[in-house]
Amino acid sequence: MKVIEHNKVAEYLRLSREDGDKMESDSIKNQRDLVRDYLAKHPDLRHVAEYVDDGYSGTNFERPGFQKMMKDIQAGKINCIIVKDLSRFGRNYIEVGKYLERLFPSIGVRLISILDQYDSAKENSDADRIIIPFKNLINDAYCRDLSMKVRSQLDVKRKSGKFIGSFTCYGYAKDPKDHNRLVVDPPAAEIVRFIYDRKLSGYNSQHIVDKLNEMGTLPPSEYKLSCGYRYFSGFRSGANPKWTVPTVNTILTNEMYTGTMVQGYYQKVSYKVNQFRSIPKDEWIRVPGTHEAIISRESFEKVQRLMAIDTRTSPTQDAVYMFSGLVRCGDCGQNMIRRREKRGDKVYVYLRCTTYKNRYGCSSHLINLEKLEACVLAAIRTQIALLLEAESILSQIDRIPENQTGVKVVDNQIKDSEAQIARYKNLKVQAYMDLLDNVIAKEEYTIINNRFTQKMEAAQRMRQDLIAKRKRMLANEVHLKPWLDSFRKYASVQKLDRTILVELIDRICVYSKNRIEIHFVHEDEIQEMMLLSGLAVEQEVSR
Repeated sequence: MKVIEHNKVAEYLRLSREDGDKMESDSIKNQRDLVRDYLAKHPDLRHVAEYVDDGYSGTNFERPGFQKMMKDIQAGKINCIIVKDLSRFGRNYIEVGKYLERLFPSIGVRLISILDQYDSAKENSDADRIIIPFKNLINDAYCRDLSMKVRSQLDVKRKSGKFIGSFTCYGYAKDPKDHNRLVVDPPAAEIVRFIYDRKLSGYNSQHIVDKLNEMGTLPPSEYKLSCGYRYFSGFRSGANPKWTVPTVNTILTNEMYTGTMVQGYYQKVSYKVNQFRSIPKDEWIRVPGTHEAIISRESFEKVQRLMAIDTRTSPTQDAVYMFSGLVRCGDCGQNMIRRREKRGDKVYVYLRCTTYKNRYGCSSHLINLEKLEACVLAAIRTQIALLLEAESILSQIDRIPENQTGVKVVDNQIKDSEAQIARYKNLKVQAYMDLLDNVIAKEEYTIINNRFTQKMEAAQRMRQDLIAKRKRMLANEVHLKPWLDSFRKYASVQKLDRTILVELIDRICVYSKNRIEIHFVHEDEIQEMMLLSGLAVEQEVSR
């Protein structure tokens, strides 16, 4: 490339957070001083412009200053670029090479890197041709290494329960004394509680949205702006933003409100690309008890059940139907839906199988709604009475005797599991002897041995679970668990509502109008408690 006689020079300066402890030496001022000193010593270089990207990574070239400089190059305003060193120009090995080796030579643009002693207008030695790409590669590797270190440090902070986000979720604020800690924001927290209370009362999300907008409550994004935060969500719905169903649902499913720090929803695809990928929910980083809870864990879990089973409401209704998502066909497992029939002046409401209604088979399993309500109410009252009686019995026992029926059952189960373990051990030994006697081939032995090993390990796990269960039974812990409070507070229930059903009932299976099977939440705990107290467990109701 020949030397350009009339050099129209632009100095390009860049600094980003990735420079770490080099920020002082790489500051924009220091870069400018170095470039201006170089220009003063080279009068043939005519300075015409300066472009600055302060706070932008060198891993990509989507920087405002750089992009403006390239437009001016295309317009013929500039034909020479000067930088402190090649790392200021960029840290992406492939992209920097593309500019240095292909683009700039083809359009007659000169690049000068002062500290690298590189000038594209001069004849480069073989050493320069090797060293310059190598330096670019080192700059790229430096950025990749720094990215990995930063990601590791952020993960350490997340796992220790420190908040590292730019903005807190609605209802919380950063502690002024420690920005890695969350504190409750009282006004917003009250709105969060209002949303949860409405949901637990049976109202759908659209009703909650309408109520919040009717009250004139600012949506989260506008609330943050009103508090002075430089918050930008990426979009605004008109000049007067309102609450929306997705916003309410996001709040209703945010575990942060229980006092658990939840982070790590997304991960950057590459240090070179400003794109992110979603992380599976079971891989999110959760640390309980890091901040004050706005919503109790119990209320949060109830709402999650509601979110899972709630179905579409009638356009004329703002609350979810009481049995919605809870009643299923006992044969095909599909939800039961309502059907109204008018006979004279009276309207009768029935439930029938969805599969049958859509003509995909099964049978109607038709059941009168009033009868269903009466049966479920009776079953709840009976179950609560049994639990309270069981609690009374167990509270009078300091320690369950060794010959207690429940303990004896578990003891027999432990013996059975131990017998299975011994049996599979013997079968493994026998298979090995068959291998030595050439009765079976090595491949066949491997398959048999692996199968017996898996079964033996399963039996060992079962034995450990049973031992833990026996210990718990002897310690008489089952009747002291907080789940009993959910049942105890409805001891005098006279009428069903959505809240009671969701809190106490897991599902209701209808096999016929005379056979209904009711499954309560905490079913295993209930059965264990009934077994300990010697009382029967009633799940099936026949009328």
